[in-house]
Amino acid sequence: MPKRIALDYDDRELRIVVANCNGSKVQVTDAQVIPIPENGSVSEKLRAYITSEGLQKTETLVTIGRGKAELRELQLPPVPDDELPDMVRFQAIRSFASASERAIVDFLVTRRTNDNNTLIAAAVSPGDMDRVRELCKTSDLLPKRIALRPLSAASLYLRGQKTPPICVLIDLLNDDAEIVIARDGKVIFVRTVRLPSEARHRSGAIASELHRTMVACGETSTPGRIVVWGTESVHAGDIAAIKSTISCEDVQAVNPFDLVSLQIDRSALPEHIGRLAPLVGLLASDETAPETLIDFLNPRKKPEEEPDRVRRILMIAGPIAAVFLAGFFIYRQFAQWDRKIANATNEVNLLLPSAKAAEESIERTETIDQFLDGDVNWLDEIRRLAEKAPPSDKMIVRNISGTASIRGGGGTLRIVGAVTEPSVIDELEEALRDPNHGVVGKGSQEQKGQDTYAWTFTESVMISGETIRNTRYQRMAERIAEAESQAADEPSTATEAPAAEQSPSEAAPSEAQDSEDQEAEQQPSTPEQPSNENATDTAEVQA
Repeated sequence: MPKRIALDYDDRELRIVVANCNGSKVQVTDAQVIPIPENGSVSEKLRAYITSEGLQKTETLVTIGRGKAELRELQLPPVPDDELPDMVRFQAIRSFASASERAIVDFLVTRRTNDNNTLIAAAVSPGDMDRVRELCKTSDLLPKRIALRPLSAASLYLRGQKTPPICVLIDLLNDDAEIVIARDGKVIFVRTVRLPSEARHRSGAIASELHRTMVACGETSTPGRIVVWGTESVHAGDIAAIKSTISCEDVQAVNPFDLVSLQIDRSALPEHIGRLAPLVGLLASDETAPETLIDFLNPRKKPEEEPDRVRRILMIAGPIAAVFLAGFFIYRQFAQWDRKIANATNEVNLLLPSAKAAEESIERTETIDQFLDGDVNWLDEIRRLAEKAPPSDKMIVRNISGTASIRGGGGTLRIVGAVTEPSVIDELEEALRDPNHGVVGKGSQEQKGQDTYAWTFTESVMISGETIRNTRYQRMAERIAEAESQAADEPSTATEAPAAEQSPSEAAPSEAQDSEDQEAEQQPSTPEQPSNENATDTAEVQA
């Protein structure tokens, strides 16, 4: 059977248990409590023992006390088990006072519900872990686990005994008492308390701290059983004090070596054998119940997916086969692809002159369109004003002027007039405004002395270049449709292509000529403009 060493230490003593372990079977072969003198070295005492017993290169299980680890009870939302380690570590770094990004964090789930997961999380600094590793290294030991001491002792008892709903386990050390509360066989609370140095005050302090611990964990009912690790002869006073304070009848001392096989004489065991309970529990739980421990050397992590060898082979062989198969077909079709490429190249070369000519035609057409976008048909706009304006008994028009924007296209029709009341102006604006015409007014002003048309106004009606272009192309389409209809009715007399069949680029100059003719008809009412190219980029028409 493989041999393992479990060790624990503090400033005053070194505790060691050696056992042969095979699965759930533990046979203790040695148990030692070695005092550490003042200013003494734990490393020297351990090295001397290991050398004398010839236990070099032995797997070692180490327990560390509550004082070296920071514990917190956390409540987290229900998540899958593989996501729990990352969530616990993130919450521990935020909640723990001494935890950092480098801290080693492990946890033990104590309760699961549909609403949350309750767990005990513990964090230890990398420096403390390095000191434990160095201690093992100096004695030529192989550290396998570094576990939290209170949970190791609790695991020994809770796994092998039938316990009541609430059970309390107390491990009495030199100056400390480690109290573990379990509900339904699972640890729910861990607390370490400091004990008085004088022996006559220890029993009362233990009972008082036990009562405070029950209140701290929220258990108001009396524990069904209280276990003190050790023997009746050593802890008789402690048991009596606990019974009188907690009112629990089932208070018993439990010898940890009664729960495992013992291959040494019982008389050779130390007097305070209860202090060795965490080591015995760690040996018993190492292989059979590691999930009940908080192990800082092997903290719980997100499980890594084991590689599927068959899948990996298929993933490697599949692409290789596909490459060879694809290469075979590509080789066969190279010639056909070359012919297709050559044909496509010839087609492209044949289409390039036509594409270039089309681009030039589009550019010319766009230049003409930009010029014609500033050719506003003012007669249409004046006719629209006459149709939509309120009647003459409400409004009169005193001045109409049109300004065309040659660069941006479109124009602005400026209307100056008078109305009988301001509401007529709103009526006018509402009538003239549509998706193609924007209306902006400069307000109204009352003219004193006027009886009927007492309110003057100035309104600007904006026509965009896009609107003018859409209207022009709509009329061109109507003319083309009309010409095609006439050609269909008189096929014999159609010796020339009608003007409506011309392309937009050819029809645009005709449209420009029509606009120039209209502008020439309106020109008498327009003030003469100076011929200066840089003077303005707009043309104004007044009526």
